[in-house]
Amino acid sequence: MLIDTHCHLDDERLLPEEADVIVRAREAGVTRMVTIGTDEKTSAAAAAIASRHPGVVWHTVGAHPNEADRIGEPEWAEIARLARTTKPVAIGEIGLDFHYETSKERQYDLFGKSIALAKELSLPIVIHDRDAHEEILKVLKDQALGMRILMHCYSAGPALVEKFMALGCLFSIAGPVTFKNGQEIRDAVQLIPLDRLVVETDAPYLTPHPHRGKRNEPAFTRLTAEKVAEVKGLSLEETAKATTHNALRFFSIR
Repeated sequence: MLIDTHCHLDDERLLPEEADVIVRAREAGVTRMVTIGTDEKTSAAAAAIASRHPGVVWHTVGAHPNEADRIGEPEWAEIARLARTTKPVAIGEIGLDFHYETSKERQYDLFGKSIALAKELSLPIVIHDRDAHEEILKVLKDQALGMRILMHCYSAGPALVEKFMALGCLFSIAGPVTFKNGQEIRDAVQLIPLDRLVVETDAPYLTPHPHRGKRNEPAFTRLTAEKVAEVKGLSLEETAKATTHNALRFFSIR
């Protein structure tokens, strides 16, 4: 029994097949999933999807850094309202993304407000980190000590594992661990203790081998878990049991 800790079931590539996507996931042993909010619209959609599948789908409310130039006070007010009223299991995904041209100043502001909202609601945070590893570390150290922190689709490699572990982070491993060019992620997985690992798809993105290039979906969590198990020298059953336990505890899912 696996949990896909990060997917986007509201995406137009998945939403029309919502029921079938969940059935295929269950058939692959993926019995629970967390669908992610990235702004006011997707957070509302995530909450609606979760409400249709109680005990199977949970949701987060978030403000993605790539939305920082668009999210003003009205949009933020709606995100905060959704966080306070829809019972999300986390605030996320939030963080920094320096790959694109979004204003860094506005990203930092949105990140800080999101962390403060999570503190207010005693919720964990799900972190998006792209090309901003050291900056993310600094913000988390300055503003999020003592919080439950999940590094979504961990990509900072083995060199920074200890620094993120020192902050108490969990590490979510996605499809790139199966890629030919994913050796740095596999090296990081070797270093990360099993009690700090969870698995995800980021569906419909980052489809694992051998389906790379096609649309991703929660059923493919199993492929990522199999690769993590291989890297760790464990059985799929051991890996599934541990990562599921870690995810349930992190998100306070009963």
